[in-house]
Amino acid sequence: MIDLNTILQKFPWEEPWKSKGKPIECFWEFDLTVTREDIWPYLIDTSSFNQRIGLPKFQYVERDGKLLGKTKQAGFILEWEEVPWEWEYLKELGNARIYKKGFAEYIRLKIISEPLGESRCKIYVYLGAIPRNFLTRKILNIALPKLKESFQKGYDQITEEIKRGRPKFKSNQFLEKTFIPDAQWIHPKKLENQIPFLLQKGISKETISKVFDWIKSSTDNDLDRIRIKRVSRILDIDPDEILYLFLHGCRLGIFTLSWDIVCPHCRGVRTSLTKLGDMPSNDQCDVCEIDFDTTGVNSIEVTFHIHPSVRIVEKQLYCAAEPATKQHILLTKKIGGKKSFSSNLLIGSGVYRLRKKGEKKYKLVETKQTHNQTDILWLPETNDEEIKVSPKPNLVFENESDDPVTIILEERSEDQDSLRPTEIFDYQEFRDLFSEEAIATNLQLDIGIKTILFTDIVGSTKFYETEGDHGAFLQVREHFIKTNQIIQNFRGVVVKTIGDAVMASFSSPLQALKAAKEMQEWFHPENKHTPVRIRISIHTGNCLAVNLNSNIDYFGNTVNYTAKLQSVTNSGEISFSETIFRDKDIRDYLRKTEIKLKKVEFPLPWADRTDFVYIWKV
Repeated sequence: MIDLNTILQKFPWEEPWKSKGKPIECFWEFDLTVTREDIWPYLIDTSSFNQRIGLPKFQYVERDGKLLGKTKQAGFILEWEEVPWEWEYLKELGNARIYKKGFAEYIRLKIISEPLGESRCKIYVYLGAIPRNFLTRKILNIALPKLKESFQKGYDQITEEIKRGRPKFKSNQFLEKTFIPDAQWIHPKKLENQIPFLLQKGISKETISKVFDWIKSSTDNDLDRIRIKRVSRILDIDPDEILYLFLHGCRLGIFTLSWDIVCPHCRGVRTSLTKLGDMPSNDQCDVCEIDFDTTGVNSIEVTFHIHPSVRIVEKQLYCAAEPATKQHILLTKKIGGKKSFSSNLLIGSGVYRLRKKGEKKYKLVETKQTHNQTDILWLPETNDEEIKVSPKPNLVFENESDDPVTIILEERSEDQDSLRPTEIFDYQEFRDLFSEEAIATNLQLDIGIKTILFTDIVGSTKFYETEGDHGAFLQVREHFIKTNQIIQNFRGVVVKTIGDAVMASFSSPLQALKAAKEMQEWFHPENKHTPVRIRISIHTGNCLAVNLNSNIDYFGNTVNYTAKLQSVTNSGEISFSETIFRDKDIRDYLRKTEIKLKKVEFPLPWADRTDFVYIWKV
């Protein structure tokens, strides 16, 4: 059972606040007919909750690692510094504000959730304030207790919404009200004016209607950073189709695209750029107290925005709501000097990272039912870089230093809603529509694993002699058109052409092999429509994206290896590496189609070794 004394023992007032006089303290209990797992996403979204209970909008600016807030309430200006939030998944969250202007000098809030049987939970809310003077004490003594009614109303609404379930979005849901009231539309008809042009690009009328209806019905917060994968999930539309629409919409002046540098710890946007070429090699997050490299696989996110000539979008904040904006972080707790902390973590099976704020190194925590260990001991003498425990482990941390330390537990998995450069670079429409985009000449972006495919015309010198320059040019041109078409049909992208050769990239080895098969079938000697014959090589591995001739090019050992494979490949053949051969999808495909391969040696002079490669004569 939790009461006010329990709260004060767990969260005692710190200096200098204890010397400011007796605080005003409110403590409320709410019994809810939903589980804490159900209500947790609503509890941590304190901005939406504050809007729900009628609090005014806030303005926030980040300065020197501090979050500074401002609002106007009851005719008075309030200004404060937001103290970093602390929370623990499913259990509790809390924040505090140090006021520069306002009725109080300091206000803190703690919200604790506890299970109450299988289908209920209890929410405890503690609110403490240090009044600025005698008069504001009287005002706060009247105003703060009245908030209990507002909290009860808010929790009742949330409970009803959870029980009712959120209705699935329907494309015609908002046809009656053309635009939502708080939207600042500049040229609302511009969306409709571009529909004929989008239809000409092959985008379905249903997709256009769904996306445009969603835009008309969405708040500024929904449209502040439009994330393609999230919109795809909401509208139940293929993400490629939505991306295609937004890319063309950028060229029609209804959307814009930005390259957002994201902090690897808090995942907040540190810098937002309109041109990829302006990307710096490093950035910093003052909040997390780290500098970081921007060239990593997950350092940049591609987002879209409504063009300001169509609608002005301004993010509406009613609270900083840190736990909601950092949902991958399951625990963040400040531990005083020479103090310890322990807790039973309510985390399931998975892989997590434990770290201290301001440090880049971390400990990996793997939770599995098969692991016997139940405790995570993070003590001064603990050197384990990887900890294996059962789900819902006990965490024990000891701060050996004299200074406070903030510890953080976070999910290791990456943000599933992020559209990364590695994905958009492998999208042909992006390369065609944004050909002016280029990486800064001094940068190399890590784009992870790519499957690279090279084609080359066999016997091109003789071919030019027999066909003549004019005839050869026409045939080579037709060859490029056909290979480009086939590559796109298998979700690949042409990175560049080099003389008579094509370099393409695929996200899947199987798609690359199927594309290669179709190309060899088209350029087969039995096809009398073209005299062109080609050879193809395929390999997969890590790649870098670089600037070559002001275009986005791929570079690295994977590219070099694929190109060198051409030396053991003859006309009508597809050669591929051991890495491709070992891919599960490739093995299943080869087994199913009963394809016969030839295994040959592939000397690597630059590595002083010999590999084996596989040849398929189509």
